[in-house]
Amino acid sequence: MFIAVLAFFHCSEFLLACIFMRDELSIRSWLISKAYVTAMAFALLEYLLEACAVPSIKIGDGGMGTISWLGLSLVLLGEGIRKLGMITARSNFTHNIRTKRHPTHVLVTRGIYRFIRHPGYLGWFMWCLGTQMLLGNPICVIGFAVVAWRFFSSRIATEETYLRQFFGDAYDTYAARTPTWIPFIP
Repeated sequence: MFIAVLAFFHCSEFLLACIFMRDELSIRSWLISKAYVTAMAFALLEYLLEACAVPSIKIGDGGMGTISWLGLSLVLLGEGIRKLGMITARSNFTHNIRTKRHPTHVLVTRGIYRFIRHPGYLGWFMWCLGTQMLLGNPICVIGFAVVAWRFFSSRIATEETYLRQFFGDAYDTYAARTPTWIPFIP
């Protein structure tokens, strides 16, 4: 199940990049980096070590346990939120923070963006925690939460600096009424 979740995420991410981000399309559009591979290696290592030491905590009663099902639910919800954000924003969604406003760049406040200021980030945050719950990895759930939160806290602050430059008061008004839903990131 874990491998299927990873494969779907990366293939769908690349497909949407092909559709909406053609001018930025590259090998990086798969969203696989050294840091990501290292994190997933730790996740698999934790899973294997715990499965060898105490197999019952990984297998549960005849298959996936409650935590794994919750993890799968979080993965699917996160995936849906992220992909809906990408589809709604279309070419306004990018994998890279824009430091210059393109002529076609507009402030998207419709659809899912009416309720979530950064659905791509919230969706990925949920997805990455869900993958670790799916594996039943308590250490990686905590580690991924801390690392992902730090990453998104910094990235959102940087991105919003540019969005305020691009859209001024319109962005301030939007940001004031629309939460990120990522804990402790206003």
